[in-house]
Amino acid sequence: MNREFQWKLLDNYRRKLFLKNEIKNIFFKNIIVNSNLPLTYRYYAMFKRIKTIRFHSSTRVQNRCVITGRIWSINKFTKFSRFYFRTNTNYGNIPGFRRASW
Repeated sequence: MNREFQWKLLDNYRRKLFLKNEIKNIFFKNIIVNSNLPLTYRYYAMFKRIKTIRFHSSTRVQNRCVITGRIWSINKFTKFSRFYFRTNTNYGNIPGFRRASW
């Protein structure tokens, strides 16, 4: 198993954990901010939110190229790295994009 494949697997795992626990995190945030609730509920929600695993946070998720696993210079719309995006648009393999000519 090569490194790029391992990175992609770990990134997909982090994304799944984030999506799984996103609603719970939003719920705890709303309880903490709500001033109508008693302080004991708010402190308990703060404690539970702090104790969540760091893999569940959105900051741990990295933008990666879905093909090459590259981190830097990822196109936001296609999730491809700039090298893969450029070569495949020049060949016409990505629908909706074509080589610029003016």
